[in-house]
Amino acid sequence: MFGLTIEQIENSRGWYSPYWHHENEPETRTALDLIFSDHFSPDEPGVFAPLRDTLLTQGDHYMHLADLKSYCQAHEERDALYADPDAWSRKAILNVASSGKFSSDHTIVEYASEILEVEPCPIT
Repeated sequence: MFGLTIEQIENSRGWYSPYWHHENEPETRTALDLIFSDHFSPDEPGVFAPLRDTLLTQGDHYMHLADLKSYCQAHEERDALYADPDAWSRKAILNVASSGKFSSDHTIVEYASEILEVEPCPIT
């Protein structure tokens, strides 16, 4: 797991600034500057301008930049776990064994109700 909780997001709405993450987190700044420099799109300059606008100009409504550092840390932890085959296997087996309570139906219903704030639509 990584990133902000629902409560943290709700409590941050009034003061959140994506620029803070760009200016104070070197990994975030490096990643964004590389994307926005057209490094990944030399044949299509400016193709990522809408992404820049969404994240920086329009305020990063979903607070992606607030989660980026935590996301990178989760990847580092995953890499360390994967380097230990016994620990990785144990974790994988435990995840599969307990996956019943994390079915996709449950996840979709939770996402729809808590994040999107929509109600189920009956199927006829």
